[in-house]
Amino acid sequence: MPENGASQRIPADKSFDVVVVGGGITGAWTALDCTLRGLSTLLVEKADFGGATSMRSSRLLHGGIRYLQQLDFRKVRESARERHFLTRSAPHLVQHVPFVVPTYRNLRQGHAFLYSGMLAYRILTAGCQGGQADSALKVPRDRAISQQRIKSLDLVQDDAITGGRILFEAQMQSSERMTLGVIERARESGAVALNYMEMTRYRIFENQVSGIAVRDLTDGSLGEIQAKLVINAAGPWCDHLNGDASLHGLNTGFARGAHIVTRALTSDYAIALPSAFQSDGVATRGHRHVFVIPWRNRSLIGTSYLESDEPSDSLVPTKEEISQLVDTVNQGLTQANLTHADVLQSFAGYYPLQSTSIQQGVYQGTGEYRLVDHVLTDGTQGLVTALGAKFTTARRLGEMAARLAEKKLSGNHHANRLPTRSVTIQGGDIANLTQFRAEVHERYRDLWSESTCHYLISCYGSRIHEIAKLCRSDPELNRPLLDDQETLAAQVIFAARHESVVHLTDILFRRTDLCLLGDPGDAVLNDCADLAAKALGWSEAHRLGELESVRSELARSIPAAANE
Repeated sequence: MPENGASQRIPADKSFDVVVVGGGITGAWTALDCTLRGLSTLLVEKADFGGATSMRSSRLLHGGIRYLQQLDFRKVRESARERHFLTRSAPHLVQHVPFVVPTYRNLRQGHAFLYSGMLAYRILTAGCQGGQADSALKVPRDRAISQQRIKSLDLVQDDAITGGRILFEAQMQSSERMTLGVIERARESGAVALNYMEMTRYRIFENQVSGIAVRDLTDGSLGEIQAKLVINAAGPWCDHLNGDASLHGLNTGFARGAHIVTRALTSDYAIALPSAFQSDGVATRGHRHVFVIPWRNRSLIGTSYLESDEPSDSLVPTKEEISQLVDTVNQGLTQANLTHADVLQSFAGYYPLQSTSIQQGVYQGTGEYRLVDHVLTDGTQGLVTALGAKFTTARRLGEMAARLAEKKLSGNHHANRLPTRSVTIQGGDIANLTQFRAEVHERYRDLWSESTCHYLISCYGSRIHEIAKLCRSDPELNRPLLDDQETLAAQVIFAARHESVVHLTDILFRRTDLCLLGDPGDAVLNDCADLAAKALGWSEAHRLGELESVRSELARSIPAAANE
């Protein structure tokens, strides 16, 4: 039988120490940390792993410089330290991207103000990279860039700029594969992780949660799972789950942040462009920035900003949100001439707001996470809510949740047990990335070009050998699915067999990036559907249904103008 999510079943007559609800990045790290502490752990996700908020970001591991604006020095150091931990845990998934921040002839956007901020950042984050042995993983130091150089790179043609500074941020090649890699490491350590397993309610009696009721969305079957502790890691939807049990709400509102993917507007540099939105910081340059980031030979642009009372199940940007981004780019990069028709893909995600006074039109991205023990807020035993806000600090929140779980379940708090600070996720066991790339290229030069080899390393890390084995056993699979992308047919088969795939959308949107970079066309979609159907034993009717689901998702996430 193929190794896929469709074969998963509700655990029968089994209880767990911990059940984690929500298979995004916060739930993933929480499950891994609990498991490494010796707690029997089950993770359930109602859709696909990492398929909601966790895949709808700028794919950046922010080093914390944004928190200088709020003078939150603790968050600055925490973010820089967490970036280091994540880079070390998944070296194959992370690269450093240079960001150009232009300066202008005014105090708040001038050279002196920006340089002072960079200097303060360097001082605050001194030592946060630890003893990083692999030079490829070290974050380069910021530096100045001249007005002439900015113009020669065709970044900003505005004569008002006086120059700028280059700062480096860590970019994930795939936030989806980062989340999956954490979950797979948890499985290897003993956790049970089930996607398309919906929690329908808490098992609760006399203010004591003793587990959850679930519905297996692959076959509709129902069941109940016992647990000593339930950790709600459902992200923006955590209040919805808790509200059904009349529990304390955490959020006062939400904000939507949208991104678009377009043709490449810059080459090797990202550019920070001032938007129309004011920032809520103290020491700001006046406006929130929109980033134009090189990603997969495209430009990833975000984020827009829109307040919302409640998170919606629709994670497709509105025309207004796309216009925010298009207009900001055209104001800052006049040579771009961007239109809605240039949008190859779009996505939106929610993050919580916890301010007592939500200011309309003011960006309030605090990045603050919360860990709530409901015995203290509601008198309800056996339930904890872990609400994350940023991909970068999800590991830290998972660590805090696992330490609380250990303390509540064992009565002891092992302060020195911090297992995920040194863990490598699946595929991340690479001692030296530069050396590994050279060795792998030499070993497989008969199979792949250097660029294809590096691309596959960025997806699978040390598991690239399994892709090579598949390509050698069936040379027909060693072919690119698209002329302008590196994605191989072998990756579809590998995902179907080994990566908890239930639907074709899982493969095309989250195990590979085929549909994240635009519509690959009917020929490629049919090719992938045929490959998946063969690997998973789908009937023709099932294959056609899966194909239609992919087309529907593409139609929703690509603006109509882009299809004209």
